Amino acid sequence: MTEGESALLAAVAQLTNLVAIAITRGMRQVEAIEVLGRSSLTNAQIAEILGTSADSVRGERNRLKRVKPPVKVAAKKPSRDATTVP
Repeated sequence: MTEGESALLAAVAQLTNLVAIAITRGMRQVEAIEVLGRSSLTNAQIAEILGTSADSVRGERNRLKRVKPPVKVAAKKPSRDATTVP
């Protein structure tokens, strides 16, 4: 990897952290973990953003899985508009 590529990756990581901080500002840590857990961020990355440990994030994410089962999305029914002939 070139020096330029490394610098670019570091800048992207920093930008990702700043956006995550802005999104979770004012949230309780549990809420922030829930929101950031939906992203592709690792537990270690979430922990760094929130100023906690990766083990704390992992434990909270596991607790959230037990408390809130995943939401199932219902299949979309075809719409019936006025132009459709039965």
